Amino acid sequence: MLKKIPPPGAHAPGGGIVVAYGIDAALVAWPGSRQMYADIRVDQLYTDTNKWHELEYSRGDSVTERCVYALFPHGGNRPCWYVTRHTMQVTNTD
Repeated sequence: MLKKIPPPGAHAPGGGIVVAYGIDAALVAWPGSRQMYADIRVDQLYTDTNKWHELEYSRGDSVTERCVYALFPHGGNRPCWYVTRHTMQVTNTD
């Protein structure tokens, strides 16, 4: 059976992501004068299905989420560009 050889540059997109994450991690770890983290308020919304199969919404308390100024998540914190665009956290309680 012949072994298929991938075309040149087929592994480049995966390698580019690894390099981008490595640079991003180095910038986060770099002890510089810029601010690394931010605290953003996130509203919580809970959904539940009633006996007529309709969704009921109830608002929860706002929580403060710590985010990191980076392209990728680091140290268990999501990037700030993502958190600022998703300030409503919906939780299904079924």
